[in-house]
Amino acid sequence: MTILASQTTFTVGEASTEAVSVNITILPAIGAATGKGRLIHPTLGTYDYEYCPDEWSNIDGDAIITPIWTSSKTLNGTSNTLMMGNIRDVVVEERWTGGLSTSLEMVRILAAFWQNPPDPAIDYVKWYPNYVNANGYKVILTDLELNGQGLNFDFISRQGYVTGTLVLRMRIAGRV
Repeated sequence: MTILASQTTFTVGEASTEAVSVNITILPAIGAATGKGRLIHPTLGTYDYEYCPDEWSNIDGDAIITPIWTSSKTLNGTSNTLMMGNIRDVVVEERWTGGLSTSLEMVRILAAFWQNPPDPAIDYVKWYPNYVNANGYKVILTDLELNGQGLNFDFISRQGYVTGTLVLRMRIAGRV
């Protein structure tokens, strides 16, 4: 039986030490859905939604934070960068849809919260989407629409209800 053996020595060039750190988001356990939603305004008080939204976006067990991707041209091609997003980049929407989507009183209360923003240096409106999770968020109410741009009412509003789609848009400023 033949035994084949080989041995050699080679020089390894010196390399610099590189440290890499990675941020990993560990999501909390999703709290049980226990309500219809709540807003707390620092001066106007607490409002528990009369009706749970029919649709919502960018919120589930927690805020849905999308990663940030950018691409730049270089001399030799392209440089791509992908990084974790920030909760302050998240815009959430709540939508009440259907025939009689909600009451006129609810629209008026949401409009009062939207038209009277607190000073962010002092406090924020607090939002609890307790129809999907048990978390609370500091938010800035950025838009309120009824039937398209602005608040558009019709003859049914005189009866105390609104028709069409009511949309409340908020930017998350942080967690409570």
